[in-house]
Amino acid sequence: MSLRKLPIPYIYVILASLALGSLVGLRNYLYMMYYNEQDKFSWDRGWFIYVVNYLTWALLFPLVHLAVSRIQSRPAQSNLMLVSRIIGTGILLSLLHELISNMLFFPTLHLLGTREMTIETVRHMVGVLPAAVITRLIEFGIIYAILTAIELRRKYRTKQLELVQLEGQLSSAQLNALRLQLQPHFLFNTLNTISSLMEFDKKGAQKIVSQLGNLLRALLDQDQRNLVPLREELEFIKSYLNIEQVRFQDRLRIDYHIDGSILDALAPSLILQPLVENAIKHGFSNRTDEGHITTSCQKDGEHHICLCVRDDGKGNPRSEEALLKSGIGLKNIKDRLQLIYQDDYQFQVRTAAGEGFEAIIRIPYQRQQA
Repeated sequence: MSLRKLPIPYIYVILASLALGSLVGLRNYLYMMYYNEQDKFSWDRGWFIYVVNYLTWALLFPLVHLAVSRIQSRPAQSNLMLVSRIIGTGILLSLLHELISNMLFFPTLHLLGTREMTIETVRHMVGVLPAAVITRLIEFGIIYAILTAIELRRKYRTKQLELVQLEGQLSSAQLNALRLQLQPHFLFNTLNTISSLMEFDKKGAQKIVSQLGNLLRALLDQDQRNLVPLREELEFIKSYLNIEQVRFQDRLRIDYHIDGSILDALAPSLILQPLVENAIKHGFSNRTDEGHITTSCQKDGEHHICLCVRDDGKGNPRSEEALLKSGIGLKNIKDRLQLIYQDDYQFQVRTAAGEGFEAIIRIPYQRQQA
């Protein structure tokens, strides 16, 4: 097993084992001090033996991690079978641990002249083996629980990341679908305009075709972006209204009230076009006198901007709730704003019979990152 795949860097495991062994040794020394028996404390039995014990687990950590991973990756038919696998693996690793730790402990003491290795040493190792294995088995259980908790946390974080990515992909797909609903609708209306002009104003129709080319180019440029600088959105709206002004000649008056300091603010692409289209279609197209449309973009406090399209048409007697649920344009805008900004937005329509129509969008002030 590669050391890079361990849940904890190997050097940290070694250092932690040395620190834990030293801490247990210090505990024993303080315990004997409390009973005034510090003279009975020996560094080999009171400190070194614990350091060797935990260091051995650290040396075996890659193998322990592999064994735990194998147990977790193989589905057990019952909890009893799972427990049996854990205990069986733990016993084997405990026996291996005792073999390695004894090879580290007793030869080291022999070389240091603290305790000689004799046949009695071997008998001692064999005699305490059952009790030692039980102790090591308990320690393995603790390690198993720690590794299981780390693996569960890793899987939880991976699932969270996957959910966030899926939510992002779903939102992006929904936004693209909503935007694609607008494009055919917009193109259909523009082509109708060209068709109606061809009968009595061919130059005007040619001018609209040229403007339509600019709009299509802008649509293609925005195809992969759900948010665009407000400057680009306004340029698109102006091109669209230029087409409508050719259609209605001098009867359509357009005013812009734009705060130049927020032209770099990000706004959903094609968010104003349906509002302008509604202003023309419902507020002006059936009138014979002059119509007035006002588009304003202003800063609203420090953290929001306000986009507004207003006309002086005949208005609509229906309620705001009914208007937002009907048609492609207004419902599409509300759905897109909800997807992009969750609850941090406002979308209102104000209208009444004979009082014109006003649509107001309030969104967070976000700038495009360099």
